[in-house]
Amino acid sequence: MPQDPSEELLPPNYQDFPDGSLLRVVFHNFLTYEHTSFIPTASLNMILGHNGSGKSSIICGICLACGGSPKTLGRSEKITEYIRHGCQEGYVEVVIADNVKGPQTVRLTIRVGKAPEYKLNNSHATQSDINDLRKHYNIQIDNPCAFLAQDKVKSFSEQSSIELLKNTEKAASDDLDQRHRSLMEQRKDSMTIEELCATSEKAKKHLEDTRTKIMPLVENYRKKMALESKLRLLEKKMACMEFQEADEEYAKEQKIADNALVEYRKVEAKIKASADEIEKLEERINKEARAIVGTGNSAREILANFQSKSDKHMAENMLADAKSKLDRVKKEAEIHTREVEKRRNAIEVAETKWKAALDDLNGYDEFMIENDRSESEFTAIERELNKEEEKIHHKKYELSSLERRRAGEGKASKDNRNERWNMLDQLSSDAGEAWDWYKKNQSKFKGEIYTPFMNMILKSPEAAKILENSIGMRDRSMFVCQYKEDELLINGKQPWRINTTVVTAENVYEDELNEEVRPDLKDLGFKYLASNCFEAPAPLKQYLCNVAGLNKIPVGSLDLRQMDNINKELERLRVSVYMANNMRFQLQRSKYANRTLNSQSEMRDATFWGQACFLKSMDVKKEKDDKAEEYERLKNEIECMKEELKEKRYDITKKRDALQKVRMEWRSKKSVESKWENFLKQEKMKLRNLERETFDIQKAEDDFANVEDHVLKKVQKAMAESVADHKACSEKFKEIARHNFIETLCKIKSIKLNSKAEDYRSEREDLRHVKEAAEDQLKTAFNRRKAAKNALKQECALEHLDVSKMDPTDKELYEKMTKLFKDSNVPTDKDELDQCITSEKTRLALVQNSGEDGSIEHEHQLQRINKELEEECTKYDKLIKNRETAHQELGDLISKWREEVEEMIEKINLNYIKFFEVLGCRGEVSLETPENCLDIEKYGIMIMVCFRKGENMKRLDNRVQSGGERSVATMLYLLALQQLCPVPFRCIDEINQGMDPTNERKVFDIMVGLWNGTSGTLTKTQYFLLSPKLLHGLDMRDNVNVVMVNSTLTADHGDRFDTLSKIRNTFATLGIQS
Repeated sequence: MPQDPSEELLPPNYQDFPDGSLLRVVFHNFLTYEHTSFIPTASLNMILGHNGSGKSSIICGICLACGGSPKTLGRSEKITEYIRHGCQEGYVEVVIADNVKGPQTVRLTIRVGKAPEYKLNNSHATQSDINDLRKHYNIQIDNPCAFLAQDKVKSFSEQSSIELLKNTEKAASDDLDQRHRSLMEQRKDSMTIEELCATSEKAKKHLEDTRTKIMPLVENYRKKMALESKLRLLEKKMACMEFQEADEEYAKEQKIADNALVEYRKVEAKIKASADEIEKLEERINKEARAIVGTGNSAREILANFQSKSDKHMAENMLADAKSKLDRVKKEAEIHTREVEKRRNAIEVAETKWKAALDDLNGYDEFMIENDRSESEFTAIERELNKEEEKIHHKKYELSSLERRRAGEGKASKDNRNERWNMLDQLSSDAGEAWDWYKKNQSKFKGEIYTPFMNMILKSPEAAKILENSIGMRDRSMFVCQYKEDELLINGKQPWRINTTVVTAENVYEDELNEEVRPDLKDLGFKYLASNCFEAPAPLKQYLCNVAGLNKIPVGSLDLRQMDNINKELERLRVSVYMANNMRFQLQRSKYANRTLNSQSEMRDATFWGQACFLKSMDVKKEKDDKAEEYERLKNEIECMKEELKEKRYDITKKRDALQKVRMEWRSKKSVESKWENFLKQEKMKLRNLERETFDIQKAEDDFANVEDHVLKKVQKAMAESVADHKACSEKFKEIARHNFIETLCKIKSIKLNSKAEDYRSEREDLRHVKEAAEDQLKTAFNRRKAAKNALKQECALEHLDVSKMDPTDKELYEKMTKLFKDSNVPTDKDELDQCITSEKTRLALVQNSGEDGSIEHEHQLQRINKELEEECTKYDKLIKNRETAHQELGDLISKWREEVEEMIEKINLNYIKFFEVLGCRGEVSLETPENCLDIEKYGIMIMVCFRKGENMKRLDNRVQSGGERSVATMLYLLALQQLCPVPFRCIDEINQGMDPTNERKVFDIMVGLWNGTSGTLTKTQYFLLSPKLLHGLDMRDNVNVVMVNSTLTADHGDRFDTLSKIRNTFATLGIQS
């Protein structure tokens, strides 16, 4: 063979070759070939050669040179492995026929360590250019129906009906193949919609199931919220009523106190006014007395002057006047004497009456002292009672606060228990289910059962990290029983799988549970043991100490520079695990070397134990019991205090009434005594005034005797001035009479005022007691109002209930609250309201203890689920509508495609039946359709064959038919397909392997007959058929080109074996024209 590619020749009739057929194939350092040129014919090329001679290398070269992938060949997927052994470079070249452009030369050069290189007509080209050229000539390298390599023959016969349909479409009609692919993509889209519909339906059902599951919790929560809301509403109403009652009582007591103060001040004013008036009257009396004396002296002077100046004519008158004066003085002296006697008699009577009144007042002072003492005692007792009443109000407030705390602690306990259970359920759903069952059936168990997540309490947040690195995952959900019977019961026939163990009371060692870090470990820097950082029931703690050795793991902070010394000391103390400086250390004694190994790792973060619920106790039953006892104690104490207060107030009222009655009697006696005392004083004052008046009769008689001489001497002179003096004297006496009258009136008025002032002072004393009692009552009412105001502010956020003094915000709040009271038919009677509050509290307690305790999270979850469900339903309806539309469109397209595919398969079936009849067997090809006509990806070609008479046709299957039967069926299918597949050339490698001679001969005759025909695509198709053997007596015609392949080690190897002469002799023996 020539070595220079430029010298390679083309077939003489290459211009008669159909476009796309191969004119020449050149191999250089490719697989078994050093350099070989292969020139085929335009029809059947039978390539013969023993195994290993290099037949399949021809097929591989054609495939790779036409841009095919090594994967198509079923051999090595690395293209560099197709280079001849020991070479660094190789190529394969094909010349493709083209009657318009001329022969097209494609060369693939393969180099070790470099990318393959394509050339088209000696110009550089990409694999994409070669693929475009291949598509132009319809060369189907990747279609097993057109190009069937040796290592793909078995896989072709074993391919599924779906793959067979795809390859048949690819070989028969590129349009059908493209439409099939397009329909599959559309089906993927519709499947996506169906998946979305299924997902949406599943999500909708899941949401509905979730809603159904949490609805009882939400209803219970709503019921509890309604009861709590109603209870708060009733308590608000009670706070309003108590404040209104206290406010009215305070206003009433304040009015009483104000009235008492007003009356007290009125009486004080009256006393002061009386005292001022009496003082003024005394001054007036003294003034009038002085005026009388002065005016009398002036009158006597005028009279004396008149008498001295009167004349004789007037003497008789003067004498008569002197006589009259003398008589008057005598008469006045007599009247004065009688008046003095009268006053003395009156004084004696008054003294007698006053002494009798004094005798009646015997013991009055002692009574008043006792009265003041009693009043002080009563006031003190009243203050004490007010204090007790304040204590009662404080106790009531404390009782309500305790009740609220009990409710809050109960809720906090349930939240803690639920959070712990969620952690347990997250770790193991079986453990969570088993714990619920245990709590519901706890009465069936002999003792308590404990588990770490539900019964351990961490002493500090730092303990979480220690336990995270000490307690294994299995032990966290371990159920620790105290009796074997309890372990059998909780496992029993239940569906769950949980971890259980038994720790009896005899196996609990208190010294291990309460063990503290040793002093020598403290000296090293350790602070405590892992078992000291939490609290747990004794059996549970004993179990953890047994399995995790928590009582032997010291924890602290160490000096890392002294680790060698510390490890030696710990090894001496037999401590194998310790924690320090956020690291976990483990000491192990090597089995092979006589030394201790120290492994250390960083402590894991507290994923499970870091939750806040583990820092609090789950079970507050005892605390709740203590608070219940405290609640009952406070309630009973309040009732006792109320009863005692009521009895004390009754006693005080009774004693006050008795004292008041006695005080009124003494007051009446005192009034009588004061009356006679004042009368006695007035009479004595009158007597003193009378005694101060003197009447000298002797002097008056002497004056009268001397008047005559004196009058006679001055009568003339006096007569001149007598008129004026008489008039002046008369005026003076009138003035004296007026002063006398005024003095008498003032004295009478003074006596009356003194009597009235005494009455005022007595009344003031009574009013003082009334005022003090009113002030005490006001203070009590104020304290009660203050407590009620605080309760009102706490319950209703209001300072008062006076709408006129509220700001707009408080007014709006009050109006809403009032409307709510009315709409909710809240009782207006206090006793009835108190009964309602007690009833609601009982109902709320029953709901809280029902075991189905919902929360606000469940309410929010329900709202979210309803919203998501509504959105999911809308989404589902839309998807269903889109699915129906997509199915309708896809169904129409598949129907059109199916008609054409069935038409194609019917043509193949006719050829297939005809070919099988030649063999004396039966076979048919049909379209396999899925149950759902829209499942385009499930359509396939079903081949039914029967190789024996009397048997039913069976589906072609690698488990039913033999290898030879499958080869015959496959070859005949390929031949039946050729009529519909206009490709320029086909390659089939060793398809006759496994065929019996009879069938192989018949198949060969069929092939030769088809190629020698005048119609059909096979007469225009170049064919490469590779086989390691050839039967005797085959119908070899002129258009059958037989190529013998004999790979040689050296260039002269063929000459030494005379291969060409041996081939000719073989052909002559077989009757084949060479």
